[in-house]
Amino acid sequence: MDRVFAWDHHHNQVVYRIPGHQFEDGREDSDLSPVWLPADESDLPEGVTVEDLRTVSSKDE
Repeated sequence: MDRVFAWDHHHNQVVYRIPGHQFEDGREDSDLSPVWLPADESDLPEGVTVEDLRTVSSKDE
Protein backbone atom coordinates (compact mmCIF):
# COMPACT_ATOMS: atom_id res chain seq x y z
CA MET A 1 0.00 0.00 0.00
CA ASP A 2 1.40 3.34 -1.05
CA ARG A 3 1.22 6.12 1.49
CA VAL A 4 0.58 9.72 0.47
CA PHE A 5 2.28 12.15 2.84
CA ALA A 6 1.33 15.75 3.59
CA TRP A 7 1.86 18.46 6.20
CA ASP A 8 -1.12 19.06 8.50
CA HIS A 9 -0.88 22.77 9.24
CA HIS A 10 -3.68 22.55 11.81
CA HIS A 11 -1.72 20.11 14.00
CA ASN A 12 1.76 21.06 12.76
CA GLN A 13 2.75 17.50 11.93
CA VAL A 14 3.40 15.09 9.10
CA VAL A 15 0.37 12.99 8.16
CA TYR A 16 -0.30 10.25 5.64
CA ARG A 17 -3.20 8.50 3.96
CA ILE A 18 -3.60 5.22 2.11
CA PRO A 19 -5.93 5.86 -0.86
CA GLY A 20 -8.60 3.18 -1.20
CA HIS A 21 -7.90 1.65 2.21
CA GLN A 22 -10.92 0.42 4.20
CA PHE A 23 -10.51 0.81 7.96
CA GLU A 24 -11.94 -1.56 10.56
CA ASP A 25 -14.32 1.17 11.76
CA GLY A 26 -15.89 1.34 8.29
CA ARG A 27 -14.17 4.49 7.02
CA GLU A 28 -12.75 4.30 3.52
CA ASP A 29 -10.02 6.64 2.36
CA SER A 30 -10.96 8.34 -0.89
CA ASP A 31 -9.99 11.52 -2.70
CA LEU A 32 -13.34 13.05 -1.66
CA SER A 33 -12.98 11.92 1.96
CA PRO A 34 -9.31 11.40 2.83
CA VAL A 35 -8.40 9.80 6.16
CA TRP A 36 -5.23 11.50 7.38
CA LEU A 37 -3.23 9.62 10.01
CA PRO A 38 -0.36 11.04 12.10
CA ALA A 39 3.18 10.22 11.02
CA ASP A 40 6.71 11.17 11.97
CA GLU A 41 9.11 13.07 9.79
CA SER A 42 11.31 9.95 9.90
CA ASP A 43 8.53 8.04 8.04
CA LEU A 44 9.02 10.16 4.90
CA PRO A 45 10.61 8.45 1.90
CA GLU A 46 14.31 9.04 1.43
CA GLY A 47 14.99 12.41 -0.17
CA VAL A 48 11.60 13.90 0.80
CA THR A 49 11.47 16.71 3.35
CA VAL A 50 8.62 18.49 5.11
CA GLU A 51 9.12 21.43 2.75
CA ASP A 52 8.29 19.12 -0.19
CA LEU A 53 4.87 18.17 1.21
CA ARG A 54 1.56 19.73 0.28
CA THR A 55 -0.40 21.35 3.11
CA VAL A 56 -3.66 19.86 4.38
CA SER A 57 -5.90 20.41 7.37
CA SER A 58 -7.04 17.18 9.00
CA LYS A 59 -10.20 17.15 11.07
CA ASP A 60 -10.22 16.13 14.70
CA GLU A 61 -12.08 12.84 14.98
